[in-house]
Amino acid sequence: MLLLSQRALGTSDIDHALFVDRSLELRRVRRALRLGLNVYVHGPPGIGRTSFLRQVQRYSPEARYARLMGFDGLAERLDEIERRIIKKSVLSRVPNPLTSAVEVFGGTKSLVAEDPFRYLRAAAKQQDDQSLYVVLVDDIDQSSVHELFGRWRDSVWELPIQWVVAGTSAHLQPPADSFFDVAVELTQFDCSSLEKMVQFRAESGTPEERRDLQQLADSALASLAPCTPRAALSVIRDLYLSEDREREANELQELSAVRAGLKATPAKVLDALVVHGPTHAGDNQLLAEVNVTRSRVVQVLAELEAKGLVGAERVGRRKLYSAYPKSATLRRKDENLPQTTVEPPSKDSK
Repeated sequence: MLLLSQRALGTSDIDHALFVDRSLELRRVRRALRLGLNVYVHGPPGIGRTSFLRQVQRYSPEARYARLMGFDGLAERLDEIERRIIKKSVLSRVPNPLTSAVEVFGGTKSLVAEDPFRYLRAAAKQQDDQSLYVVLVDDIDQSSVHELFGRWRDSVWELPIQWVVAGTSAHLQPPADSFFDVAVELTQFDCSSLEKMVQFRAESGTPEERRDLQQLADSALASLAPCTPRAALSVIRDLYLSEDREREANELQELSAVRAGLKATPAKVLDALVVHGPTHAGDNQLLAEVNVTRSRVVQVLAELEAKGLVGAERVGRRKLYSAYPKSATLRRKDENLPQTTVEPPSKDSK
């Protein structure tokens, strides 16, 4: 069976065998942890940040993995991190750590803010050997980065925890950027890395499946690189499932040739759309990556759509853009749909 799913890889031996070599980045993270440093791992969506963190966890038994997407407010995020450290549920606490408490000093009432980190601090000090916990934070949005490592930076610094946080480069803004001692970038895959990924994914297939996938990869990978693992797997999977693989692969190569002739800004917009799409012209991550105004992105997307490099679909009030080859694949599907015709009424039906 071919393993072409785009799910994130875990810590198991099977998933470890599928992980494309990022030994330099892993060594840098491990060295930073040995020195007691905090690490920020960044790269575009689909680059494999979750899989990378799981590999860090595989080699760091003391590490605790936490996903913070969907948690609102500091208290919920801290409770989730604490739950991962102590490996059991955290009971609801009253009052909320962020509420103010009333203390009496010589008969005078005054409002004193409670320490929101006291429970997490106590949990992190439970290590018998006094070593630091390593917390791997995944799926963190910009507001969480700003709140935890910006607004509450000094308080988080005081916790007996080392942090490895994964996000995009756009999320790391002052003052949160000063919290991290080391930044590790996960770059997009070149052609040789894509070949390794396909080779690993084909190992468990039949000889015929491996041969078919390798032939498909030989014709497609040069057109895809550089790209993220998720984007590459999506394209390869769609091509493998296509009823006309040769036609789809040839079209991909043609579009890649058109891409090679683009000027700098259109090329950056197209490459960013491959990573972040389907999305709209006002997507903050897209704008941050291409570093141009929204109006310029709208203009460039219209040009790319006219060249057939971008497909567009109206969803509600927004127009969502998808980079090739998804738009090409959708066109193929539309062309293969049976055409409905209306027969003129016969004389007998009158």
